[in-house]
Amino acid sequence: MTKGKFYSVGTGPGDPKLLTVAALETIENADVIAVPDSGNGKNAVLEIVTEYVGEKNILYCPMAMTRDKEKLARCHEDSCKMLQAELDGGKNVAFLTLGDPSVYSTTMYVHNMLKEKGYSTKMIPGVTSFCAAAAALDLSLCEGGQALHILPASYGGTEEGLALDGNKVLMKSGKSILKVKKFANMENNEVYAVERCGMEGEKIHTSLDTIDETTGYFCVMIVKEKEQ
Repeated sequence: MTKGKFYSVGTGPGDPKLLTVAALETIENADVIAVPDSGNGKNAVLEIVTEYVGEKNILYCPMAMTRDKEKLARCHEDSCKMLQAELDGGKNVAFLTLGDPSVYSTTMYVHNMLKEKGYSTKMIPGVTSFCAAAAALDLSLCEGGQALHILPASYGGTEEGLALDGNKVLMKSGKSILKVKKFANMENNEVYAVERCGMEGEKIHTSLDTIDETTGYFCVMIVKEKEQ
């Protein structure tokens, strides 16, 4: 039997209107829809595509929200085995991920594992959260010769990253939001943020003043250099 194909599908930041035609076609043509499952209740990525999934089988792949390397490795291995079972049965699988699969996505761990095992894989790009956040704020991310740096804010190195020339996008701020806020509060920067961009409960921040410890995981900060 011919093995199925694995697709990592970017669903955009949260608004179903930002789903691409390619993403919709891949979802419609897939035999199985896979989603990351953190065990924390509602599945954000599944809510985006609910009306397009129909009666397809949903495969919930364990993806713990932790930095424990051993726990993560077990989750990735368990998810990979679940996906292999479907692929070996000749089924095409679409693994859905928020934003774009190439930017800090959960799907790429199993994508690369399956690719190394010889399975056919393909990435379907999606609108990134930081591009959607910039649009919500009605501002550009970079112009002319400006550099743009994408920083995983909760992983350390934020202060060093903010010292680089150019504009910065800070993703995965999470519980470190106040620390990030401290580093970003410099005279030569303008700081913006969007929480839950395109999702229910979206909040737009046009200054540091309204950003506090209640700011959630789905928050993108944009730090722009002031024009000299």
